[in-house]
This record gives sequence, C-alpha cells and structure tokens, in this order.
Amino acid sequence: MAHFVGRADELAVLTALLARPGSCVAEIVGEPGIGKTRLLAEFRAVASAKGHRVLAGQAGELSGTVPFSVLVDAIDDVLVGCRPPLDDHSLALLADVLPSIEDFAPAERPASGGRYRVHAALSDLLEWLAAPGGLVLTLDDVHWADEATSELLGRLLRRPPKVPMVIVLAYRPRQQPSHLTAALTAGHSEIVELAPLSRDQIAELVGPDVSQHRLNRLYDLSGGNPLYLDALSKVGTLASFDAVLHAELAMLAEPERLAAHAAAALDEPFELDTVARVAELSKHEARSALDGLVARDLIRSDGRKWRYRHPLVRRAAYRSASRGWLHGAHARAARTLVNAPFVQQAPHVMRVAQVGDQVAIDLLTNAAREALAHGPAMAAQWLRAAIDLLPETAADQRLGLLAELGHALSLSGSVHESRDVLQAVLHQLPADEPAQRAAAVVSCARVEQLLGHHHEARGLLLAELRRLPKTHPAEKVRLELELGSVGLISCDFQIEIGWIDDALATARELGDRTMEAEACSVHALAAYGSSDAATALEWQKKGAMLLDQLSDDDLAANLNGPVTLGWAELYLAKPRVALRHIDRGLALSARTGQSHQLVYLLTGKAMALLLLGDLVEAGVSVAEAVEVAELSASDKLRVAAYTVQAMVETSRRNHDLALRAGRRAARAGGDTLDWWSAVAGCALGAAWLINGDADACVADLVRLAGGPELPLLDPLHRPVFARGLVAAELTRGRPDEARRWIEWMEQSVAGCRGGDLLANRSGHIAYCHATVRMAERDPHAAIEYAAKAVSAFQATDHLVPEVESREILGTALAASGDVPAAIKELTEVASSYDRYGMAWRRDGVYRRLRTLGHNAVAPRRSATQTTLPQLTAREAEVAQLVADGLTNREIMHRLRLSRRTVETHISNIRGKLAVESRAALAATVIRAGQAS
Repeated sequence: MAHFVGRADELAVLTALLARPGSCVAEIVGEPGIGKTRLLAEFRAVASAKGHRVLAGQAGELSGTVPFSVLVDAIDDVLVGCRPPLDDHSLALLADVLPSIEDFAPAERPASGGRYRVHAALSDLLEWLAAPGGLVLTLDDVHWADEATSELLGRLLRRPPKVPMVIVLAYRPRQQPSHLTAALTAGHSEIVELAPLSRDQIAELVGPDVSQHRLNRLYDLSGGNPLYLDALSKVGTLASFDAVLHAELAMLAEPERLAAHAAAALDEPFELDTVARVAELSKHEARSALDGLVARDLIRSDGRKWRYRHPLVRRAAYRSASRGWLHGAHARAARTLVNAPFVQQAPHVMRVAQVGDQVAIDLLTNAAREALAHGPAMAAQWLRAAIDLLPETAADQRLGLLAELGHALSLSGSVHESRDVLQAVLHQLPADEPAQRAAAVVSCARVEQLLGHHHEARGLLLAELRRLPKTHPAEKVRLELELGSVGLISCDFQIEIGWIDDALATARELGDRTMEAEACSVHALAAYGSSDAATALEWQKKGAMLLDQLSDDDLAANLNGPVTLGWAELYLAKPRVALRHIDRGLALSARTGQSHQLVYLLTGKAMALLLLGDLVEAGVSVAEAVEVAELSASDKLRVAAYTVQAMVETSRRNHDLALRAGRRAARAGGDTLDWWSAVAGCALGAAWLINGDADACVADLVRLAGGPELPLLDPLHRPVFARGLVAAELTRGRPDEARRWIEWMEQSVAGCRGGDLLANRSGHIAYCHATVRMAERDPHAAIEYAAKAVSAFQATDHLVPEVESREILGTALAASGDVPAAIKELTEVASSYDRYGMAWRRDGVYRRLRTLGHNAVAPRRSATQTTLPQLTAREAEVAQLVADGLTNREIMHRLRLSRRTVETHISNIRGKLAVESRAALAATVIRAGQAS
C-alpha cells in the first residue's frame, strides 16, 4: 500500500471525534478513487491505537439486495460464538439479520412488520459493542448500501446512543441514493470532503525517481486522483482510465482473467468455491488464479475471502467480459447459490430468467417476501422483476403480485407509487370478485389517508359500497367501518353516523362481535367529536365490554378496534382503561406483524402514560412512534408522532427536544390546516413557553389552530389545550387576555352535551382560574379553584395535572398565611414529582419549602440516592439493583417495568455518573456507599 499523503487535515478532523462524549457521525465524500477508503484505513489505525474497538464494513454493488449487508460485513464475525447480553425478543429479531446470532436466538420468531424494533435491537447491539472503550464503525461505499442500513443510520442520528461511538460513512455524493440522503438529514454529522491531491502531493506520492515531464503528464491525466494515478503509473499514459484498467486486465493469463470476470459477477466479499464454479475452473486453478490477482493488486484478501482493490477495478473486470459469458456466469452463480437465501440468488436469476420461467418467478417472489420485513423497497424491486417475467395468460397471478407490490411500496414509504399500483389492481379486478375488491379498496383508502387525501379515500369507499352485492354483508361492514375511520384518523369528526349504524346492525346480524366492538368504538369517537360526551361515554362502555370479551385470536384479525377505542377513552378522561386496550393492541401488532396502526397505538400509549405519571416510559413509547412514522414517509403520521413527542418532552422539560419535535410536527403538517395541525400548534406553543418565548407560543398556536378563536379544535378539547394560552398571556403580563381564554374554555364545554361528565375539563378550567387569581394576588380564591382542580383530576386518574394543581394549592396556601397547610401540601407534591421523575419540578418545590422555613429533605431517600444525589428516586433504585448484580430482565420483573424503560434508566444513569459501562456503574454505586 502506498504511503499516506495529503490527508493530514482530514485525518485530524476524524481523530478529534474520538474525544467527543457520546456518539457522533462523520461523512467522507468524494469522487471514485479520491482516497476515501485509504483515509478510513488510516483513521481505523489511529482509533485502534487509542484503545477503541474498531469494526469496518464495505458495501458492494450488489449489497443493496440484502438488508443490512454492510453492517453484517462489519460486525457479524466478531459475534461468532459470543452471545450478546440482550433479551430473547431482541435476539430473535437480530437472528434474521446477523447469521452469527442464529445459534443463540429462540426458535419462535416475531412476526414481520416491526422494522423499528429491529433498528432498536441493532442500536442496543452497537451500544454493547461500544463498551467499555468506545466503538469506531466505518462503513465504506454506502452509496451502494441497502435502504434498511440507511433507515438504521437515520435512527442513530435521531436518537444518538449515549455511549462513546464514532460512525464514519464514505460514499460518492453523485451516486447517493434518496434513502441515504433522507437518513443523513435526520441529525447533525461532520462532513469531510476530499479534494484532488495537489501537484506537490502527487510528486510526493510517486517519489523522486519520476521525471518532471512524466510527473506533469501523470498529474494532468489523473487530475489529482490517487487511484487513477496508480493505474496510469503502471501501464503508461493512456487518456482513458477505463482503457488503463482494461489494459491491465488484458495482461492476465486465461485462468486469472476468468477468475477476475467470475469474481466481478459476484457480490463482495467472494469465496474460493463460488469463484471456481462460476469461472468453471478447478479449485486448485481458481486458488492459483486468485493468488495471481492478489499479486497484481487487482484484488485483496483477508485470508478466507477476497475483494477487488477498488469498485472501479471490479466494474472494469465485469465490463470487459462478453455478454454471452456473463449470462452463463450468472446462471452458474444462481445454481451455485441454490441453498443460499433467496435474496442472494435473486440478482443472478433476474439477469438470466426468460418470460414464463415459473421457477424464476417463484424465486423472485420468495426473495421479495424474505426482504419485505427489513427492506420493502428491495422487495418491491424483486416483485417488479417477477411481474415482468409473467406471461400474458397469468392474469390472476399478476393481480396477486401487483397487490403485494402495492403493499411493499406502501411500507417503503413510496406511497404515491403504492396508490397507483393498488388502483391499477382495483381497476383490473372483475366485478364478480367482491371480497377481493373490498380488500383492495380498503388498502387503497388507507394509502390515500397516509397521503392526507381523505376526500379521495371516502370516494373510493362510497363507490365500492354502491356496487357491492347484497350477498356480501361482511365486506359491506368492513367498508362501512373503514368509511367511519377515514374521518376519525384525520380527526374530521363530522362523519356520517348512518354508515356506522348500518355496520353495527349488520355485524350483530352476522354475530361478528369483533366488528360490533369496532363499530361501538367508532361511535364513541364520533360522538365525542360531535361534542356529545354523554353519548360517547355510553358507546365507550359498550365497546369496552365487547372488546374485553374477545379472544386474542378474534381480535388479531383487525386492530382498528383497540386503536379507536383507546383514543376514545383518552379523550373521555379514562387513561388507565385506554392504556389497557392500547397495550393489548400493541401486543397483537407485534404478534401478527400488523403495522398500519402502530403510530396511533404508540402515541396513544405515550399520552396515557404521560397522564399517569410515567414520563420515562412515555418518552420511550413516543420515540418509537417517531421511528415508525419516519419509516412510513407519511406526513400525516409524522404530525401525530412529533406532536405527541413535543407534549411528552415538554412535560419532561427536555427543552431542545420538545421544541425540535414541535417544529417538526408543524413542518410535517405543511400548509394543511386541520385538527392535527391545531394540536401540533398547541404542542409547539407549549414548547416555546418552557423555552421562555411566550410571544412565539401565542403566535404559533393561534396560527396553526386556524385563527383567534381556534376553530380547528373541537369544543371538548379546547379546555385541555388552551391552558398554554392562559399561561402565555400571564407571562406577557396580560391577565385580561388570560381571563378571556378561560371564558372561551367555559363556553366551549357548556355548549357540549355531557361536557360536565368529563371532570378533567373542569379541572383544567379551575387550574387556569387558580393561576390567574395567584397572578392577581388573590390567594383565597386561588385556593378554592386549585382544590376544585385537584378533585377533578383525582377523579379521572390524571396524576400529573393533579400534582401540578396541588402545587398551585400549596403556593396559594402559603400566600394566604396558612404555612403549616402549605408545607404539608408541598411536601406531598415534592414526593409525587420525585416519583414521576420530574426532578426540576421537585427541586423548585423544595426551594419554596425552604423559604417557608421548612427543612426540605426528600422523603425517605434511598442510600444510593443520598450518596448520588444527581439520580432520581427510580434511577437510584435501578442503579442499586445493577450494583447488586441483577440483569435487565431481573430488574424488569422486580420493578414491573418494560425492557426499554429499564434500558433508558440505565442509559440516563450512565450519563449522569459519567461511566461508560455497566461494571463501572456498579463500581461507582458501591464506592459511593462505602464512602458514606
């Protein structure tokens, strides 16, 4: 390998990343042959010398056919015989990606459809690989990487691991695929752009024995490109770089040339046996030929496998072979790989199959189904190839594959193309296939909704209902319920109740309790949207009773019921009941692989947990919702996910993340103003408020909610979201405007049937009255209103709003002169904030208690929390269990927490204690205990 020249500044930029805390990403960009690969090698050497674990992967031109192939290339070998300390569910997910995990994974595998879960498991695996000294992961030629790898990179940028990790990507910007571009816009990365070498650097590279004339000639022809220079210096001064490489290949003996062509037809790295069979050489001849190619530095070996020294050399070797020979080579490669996964056979089969080859069609279809879970865009490519091979007489098979193609395109985020394909299927389906047509219409309508085209979705459903024969009542119910869901998903609550009444009556006639439960749930949400809380509560009760009686097998066929009912229960101030139904929907989604409702399930869970005081778990759930929404490429789902994330992170006082999420929610909504844009505005306004900008709070909230009267918010939601406006106006010193908003909240509820049945609404109004009265220095009136708010929130399990109201009550009691009562109230408030992980609110209450002359000591702080005061009560509890030697699974069962919650706690603890490993965390806790 030539000595390293001219990249000292770029290497210094990369080396500086090693000293940064946490994780970071760098991009090395430049034209082919400019030195990206060599810079990566030098950086790996530096990182390794500094004690970091260093892993390297390189994508090839065929790598995009296998999900995560470049990552597998980087990490699979180091995992052989080594079981990562992950739970069985994560190992089962990883076994479908990493061959080395197969021996450790449970036999039962989760259903497909949860790409975000695979990304989470891979992220956990990388964090484990980073301990204790940090991880450096270099991925070369990622312009050829598959979409699954790009999606994982997007997740790592959106949710950077807290462990020391440097990920360096090298790629050609002109060949950068759209999925990589989208991933890299998810966060900040360091850009290292490689320019051509200067004349002086070229002189240093070629050495002093080259004449000035030849040096000038080499510099002019190579343009400062090191790879071009290397090739030119070997064979002369040909003007075409391709000609240089072809001349280099023409010098090979026959076995070496055949081996070179065969290797170029295969994905990298390639193996001896495969090259021998494709080149039609004996194993001995192939080994000798590969040794000769290594000696000529055309390919390079790591002992068991080989790669071309550069992709341009591989391209030249492939192009220099005749078309006829390549056709035979791909046919031989397909036969050689007959026992390999379908996705590895497919690139070769696709190149040689003829129209009507049913074996090839079946293989490509199976490759698509194999790739669908992690690489739906690649699945779509194989399905297109299979469709192209179908004869004209295979109309039914073509329709079936087109339906699969539409589904794959929808999962990959190509929703416009998915809509076109599914509509083509619908137009080709005969009228005497009502069951197939109804299923296709439902699929089309769901894609239209992902695009925000709710009017078009309604039109499709209505048209199909009109032509549906009366002999198909089950399909009629399915279409009618989907028609109801169109309005609800867009939160356009003004749906035609007649369709739902008809669906309910037909479901009862059929004895289909699953559809009956869904119809009751749709009725509940529709009644709520029409400002009829009393009727909504009646339908919610019926829907919950039916849903709870259904077996998981009955409910698994359609998850619309748990989603719709769960959200209705959230709106109807029943977060604990909602959480039970949503959790059931999530469990069934994971079991069956259904993903079209995942965003609404995860955001619904986050909202319920937020109200119930589990802010850490709420943050985990909504972060997963964001990942699913990003994978969908649907702006409608992005609005929902980022809106709820802004709400959760505002409550957690994560100032930057709350504001970033609020802005992303507003941006995803675009110019469309609807219910979700209004709620996004409320979430963004609240984020502005905790960031100290009350003016921006009012401006964005009012704008996105449709104007000064917030017309896009339904009346029953107005008291929930207008709290931010009251707080903002008080911050701006405008109590009259604050009172005006409170009157508007009261009028909204008063105009609703049964609005008084939703106690949390009166709680929000009373809370706002209390804050205004405190601003007006009327603590006695504030006490009365705050007590009403506490009582209202207690009745509805709204634990966080309840404790916030108690804080106002305690403050008002102190201002009224009743110090003992204030101390009692505020002490309980501090304890609750501590329990909910709201340390910033807890500390503020302690400061207030100290001003009242009370020795504010946290109630029964654990020994760990006392010696490590930066930890919350729950974090101290988890830290002590880690120090006691418990595994994450054991901590989950001991504290009744989810796996992700335990992992989040441990990650936060490590960050607060500045430790890099679990062992160091345990040692810190033990030392702190000994010191005390």
